[in-house]
Amino acid sequence: MGLFGITTQYIWFAVPLTGFFIGKFLDDQETLRMTKFRDKSCLYGGRVKEGDPPSWP
Repeated sequence: MGLFGITTQYIWFAVPLTGFFIGKFLDDQETLRMTKFRDKSCLYGGRVKEGDPPSWP
């Protein structure tokens, strides 16, 4: 028996799936934030010419 159509089978499916998508969203936001610092580090920067692709995606 479920409340508003939400059963235990739904919970066992929806909770881990929701956690996965929240984690993926946070990881994508962190990657987007870190793209500001591409090739700007003195230690790992190297020499990238204008028009060349970045050293990492």
